[in-house]
Amino acid sequence: MIFPFDSLSAHHREFGLIVAVIIGFAFGFVLERAGFGRSPKLAAQFYLYDMTVFKVMFGAIVTACLGIVVFSQLGLVELRTLSNWATSETFLWPMIVGGFLLGIGFIIAGYCPGTSAVAAASGNLDGLFTFIGVIIGSFIYSEAFPLFSRFHEASNLGHVYLYDLLHLPAPAVAAAVALMAILCFLGAEKVEQYFSEKLKRSGNTEFENNILPERHSRLARQSTFATFGALALIACFTLFLTIRNGSSRSSALPLSQADLGERVLKEPWRLRIIDLREREACLETRVPGSECVPLAELTTLALSEDTSGRDLILVGGIDLNEVPAAAATYPGRVFILEKGFEGWKSFALTAPNHPGPSASPDEVGSYRIRAALYSSLTGAKQAPPPPPPAATGGTTKKKGGGCSG
Repeated sequence: MIFPFDSLSAHHREFGLIVAVIIGFAFGFVLERAGFGRSPKLAAQFYLYDMTVFKVMFGAIVTACLGIVVFSQLGLVELRTLSNWATSETFLWPMIVGGFLLGIGFIIAGYCPGTSAVAAASGNLDGLFTFIGVIIGSFIYSEAFPLFSRFHEASNLGHVYLYDLLHLPAPAVAAAVALMAILCFLGAEKVEQYFSEKLKRSGNTEFENNILPERHSRLARQSTFATFGALALIACFTLFLTIRNGSSRSSALPLSQADLGERVLKEPWRLRIIDLREREACLETRVPGSECVPLAELTTLALSEDTSGRDLILVGGIDLNEVPAAAATYPGRVFILEKGFEGWKSFALTAPNHPGPSASPDEVGSYRIRAALYSSLTGAKQAPPPPPPAATGGTTKKKGGGCSG
């Protein structure tokens, strides 16, 4: 992954908070302009008079889905890691019950938690009271959590993704979702038209003026559908990147212990490290961030479908002679760690000796990497830096006082 997606919440938290405020203002502005600061427009979703909520939220989901999938195929982000980090696990029954209760609150108040904040910021009292109710409800649930904790954690299915369930590449699923969105938007407009005409015939002018959606021009609808279609085609095109890079290989690039140590310290998000030793030995001690997958179980990872763009590092007990068949179709680069884990133990888990004064810059650099790894992995106090090279030639002239040189 080229850009570490958590950098604004970890390494640069202060700047991340500023970015969050800017994004929050922009998001609130879009919601308010879409009419989500008025409860009649939101409640009309449940009466099928105005499907704006459906179209806006579904449009946002499709845009994010297509964008993330395309970036993943281009190697800019890592789809599965980003998804695992940004989304919660699937708790089947708690989510069904929670969604049902949220829907009840939505239709009663006319707002969901997010739109209640938009309405309150727009000066609507009903939105303010709904927002206060959300805060009070959250506080009560947190205090009563011990009573609901077992149900809250029930039916945890882990992270479940549609492309895993369908056994299809993520770009194909994203393109299908975009096509489904276009068809659903067309269907939603037909539903709006039918119920809007029915409302007009009822003669309730005041209700009609607050509920009925503004009709967008044909050009606006065509532009929206064309955008979704173009992004879907791009997503499908990126499938060829995987096919092109996924040719079978029988050999891999060798990776030295020093290179792996430096990359583990500086850019671990660019690596997928798989330890092929027996699981018990791997779980006892391993390279930081590595997955313990014995060689016989390597086929369960479906490495040919990994579109994250990370470099695959294979770690054996001593040396691997060739790339296992299960990793031969990995779309990205494949490396084999020289001397395997035994070499890693000697390099990173053994206290390094100080280089002498005549050490070369490469030797000093290797020592510093080994010292940093040994300190972080074993908890030992970091060794002092290597001594500076001895001075050569002549004596140092004693400086004079005052302004003299």
